[in-house]
Amino acid sequence: MIRIFLIMRRQLVSFLLIAASCAAQQTVYKAPHFTLSADRVIQGEYSARALSTTEIESNYNPTGGTAQTARWKLQADVSRCPQFHSSYPLIDALYNMALEELQRDIRPDGAFMAGAKWEGVWTRDISYSTLLSLAIIDPAAARRSLLAKVKRDRIVQDTGTGGSWPVSSDRMTWALAAWEIFQVTGDRDWLRQSFNIIRNSAADDEHVIFSRETGLALGESSFLDWREQTYPRWMQPADIYSAQALGTNAVHYRTYEILASMAHLLGEPDAGYRAVADRIRSGMNRLLWIQDAGYYGQYLYGRNFFSLSPRSEALGEALTILFDIADPARQDSVLASVPVMEYGVPSIYPETPGIPPYHNDAIWPFVQAFWNLAAAKRQDEPALLQGLANIYRAAALFLTDKENLVAHTGSPAGTAINSDRQLWSVAGNLAMVYRVLFGLEFRPDGFLIHPVIPAEFGGRKQLVGFPYRNAVFSFEIEGHGAAIRTITLDDQPTRAFIPATITGSHTIKIRMTDDPLKNIPVKHVEALVAPDTPTVQKVDNRAAWNPIEGATGYQIFRNGKPLTTTQGTSFTLPTEPNDSEYQVAAVTANAASFESEPVVVSPPPIAVDAHFDLTRTQNTDVILNVTVPAGGRFAIQFRYANGSGPINTENKCAIRALFVDGKFAGAIVLPQRGTDNWSDWGMSSSQIVSLTQGPHKFELKFEPYDENMNFDVNRAVLGNMLLTPIR
Repeated sequence: MIRIFLIMRRQLVSFLLIAASCAAQQTVYKAPHFTLSADRVIQGEYSARALSTTEIESNYNPTGGTAQTARWKLQADVSRCPQFHSSYPLIDALYNMALEELQRDIRPDGAFMAGAKWEGVWTRDISYSTLLSLAIIDPAAARRSLLAKVKRDRIVQDTGTGGSWPVSSDRMTWALAAWEIFQVTGDRDWLRQSFNIIRNSAADDEHVIFSRETGLALGESSFLDWREQTYPRWMQPADIYSAQALGTNAVHYRTYEILASMAHLLGEPDAGYRAVADRIRSGMNRLLWIQDAGYYGQYLYGRNFFSLSPRSEALGEALTILFDIADPARQDSVLASVPVMEYGVPSIYPETPGIPPYHNDAIWPFVQAFWNLAAAKRQDEPALLQGLANIYRAAALFLTDKENLVAHTGSPAGTAINSDRQLWSVAGNLAMVYRVLFGLEFRPDGFLIHPVIPAEFGGRKQLVGFPYRNAVFSFEIEGHGAAIRTITLDDQPTRAFIPATITGSHTIKIRMTDDPLKNIPVKHVEALVAPDTPTVQKVDNRAAWNPIEGATGYQIFRNGKPLTTTQGTSFTLPTEPNDSEYQVAAVTANAASFESEPVVVSPPPIAVDAHFDLTRTQNTDVILNVTVPAGGRFAIQFRYANGSGPINTENKCAIRALFVDGKFAGAIVLPQRGTDNWSDWGMSSSQIVSLTQGPHKFELKFEPYDENMNFDVNRAVLGNMLLTPIR
C-alpha cells in the first residue's frame, strides 16, 4: 500500500508540475511578431524566459545577428520594498528587476538619476517618474530629487531648445509630482513648501508663456525636446516658443488644478487658479481637437497665423484622458483613434522622413505606461492588454527598462541615443502593478482601490509589505475585471476607500466580479512616413516650391486656413488681401507633410532703429517712440542676435517684457542662435497689438519675471523693431 501511495504521489506531483508548466506557457497575448506567455516572450528566433521570480534568460541580439544568451539575476536586496507575487512568473521577475534598477538609479546624494547614461536629475524625468510610481515606492528620494530642481524658490527648466525656458516650458511637471508626494505622505510642511515653489513659478509663467490671443501655454512639446525630431526644419526656437503644444498644455492645466487644491487646503484663495485651469481646458478642446480624426492635434504652429498639426502625440493624448481634459466620449474616441503599432503607441505618428529614431519613429516605455493608465481608466481591455504586453516584452527581451525603441522594429538598436534602466521606464513598469493591477489611487484623505485586470492577466496576486503613512498593508486580489465583488479589511467587509487615519498592519482581500472590460477597438497601423516639407519661395507674384517625392498634390493655406489644392509646384498669390501668410503642405493618400515656412504678402513693415546690447544690468528699459501712419493690428518683432549658447541646448535664452503705451503687451523671447555667433541675426517672438493712428511708446523692459534658467547671463543684441500690419 505504501509503495502504491508513493507511486500515486509521484504521479500527482508530476501532473501538477506539468499543469504548472502548461499554465506558464499559456498564451497571454499574441501579436503578429511576438507572443507573451505567463513565463516567457517569444519573438521569432528570440525569446526571454523567467527561470524564477529573480532570474530571466534572454537570447535577444539587438543587432539582429545570431541569438546570444544573456541573463539577469537579482543581486540587490529589495526586501524593504513591497513584494509582488502572482501566477505570472515573468511579471514577478520583471517587477523585481525594476526594483533593482530603481536602487541602481539612486545617486550618492540620495536623488534619482535619469538613467544609466544620464547621471543628472532632470525635471521632467523625475516628475513623470514620481507621478507614475516613485511617490509610492520612495517618496523621500523623490522629494529630494524634486528639490534638486529648485532655484530662487522656482522650478528649474532643464537645458533645452534655444536656451531652455521659455522655449522649453514643461517644468510644471514638477507640480504633478509634488502633489502626488503630498497625497501619498500627507506631509503638510511639504504641501506648504511645494505650493510656494509652484505658485512662484506659475506667476512667472503667467507673464511669459501664455498666449494673449488663445489663453494657451506656449512652448515646446512636453518631453519632445529635440526640435528637429518633432518640428519642421524651418521652425527656429522663437517659432517653437510661439507654438502651443498638446502635452505642455495638459501639464499646465493640471498644474492650475493642483494649485487650486493646494490653496484650498492651505486656506489660500483658489478661484484664480481654477479660472486659469478652465481657460486652458476650454482652449484645448476648442483649438486642438480634430473632430474627423477623433483625437487632439499635436500643436498649433506658424508665425502670425497658426495651423493645427494633425499628427497624434501619445503622451499628450494620454494626459487629456487622465486629467479629464477630454469628456468621457472624447476619452473613448482618443483610445479608439490614436494610431498604435504592434510594439506600442508611437510618441508621434506619422513619422518625419530623414530623421533618425529617438522621438521620431519611436516608442517610449514611459509614454506607453501613461497610455496604459489611460486605457485602465476607461476600462479598455484591448488597449490595456496590448499595452501591458508591450511593456513586458521589451523589458524581458532586453533585460532592462530601456529608454526608447524604434517604433517599427520594437528594438533599441538604431535609436539615436538610448540608456539602460531609464528612470521613467522603470517607474512605468512598477506603475503597472501599483496603479493598474492593484488600482491604487491616492488622495489627500486616503486612497482608493479600483483594480483593472484584463481576463488574460487574471488569477491571484499579492502585494505584501506595502507602506502607507502610518500603516503597512498586504493586498490579495483574485479574479479579473474592473468591478469588485467583495473587499475585506482584516476579514471584515470594507469599502474600496481606505482613510489616511488608519494605522498598524492590515490585510486587504479583494475578489473581482470577473466581468469583461469594455471592448474599444485599437487602431492598429503600420509604419507611415509623412512626405517631406516643401521649401517655398516667393518669385514675383507667385509662390513656388520644390517637388516632393511621393506627393500626389499640395494643399495651400492662407493665414492658417486651407485655401485650395494643386498638383503643380507653384501658386499665383492673390493681390487681395495684401496682408496674408501662405504655406504649402505636400499630401499623399495617407498623410500630409508639415506646412512650409510662411510666405508673407503684406505692406512693408515699419522699421525702427533699436541698436542696443541688452544685459541684466545694461539697457534694462529701452524706449522707442513710433508714429503709426494708419491704425490696425500689428505684429511687433525685433531683429536680434544671441550668441550666448547653441541653438539646441543650455539655458541662456534672453527674455524681455514689451509694454505699449505703458501697458504690458506680452513677452519678447530672443533665444540662443549659436555659441559666440553674434553675427547671426534672426527674428524674436512677436506680440500682436492693436494701434491707432498716431504716436505710440514702446518699451522693452527687463522685469523680475524675465529671469531665465541661467540667472547670470540674459543677453541679446537688438538690430531694429519691426511693426508688420496683419489682418
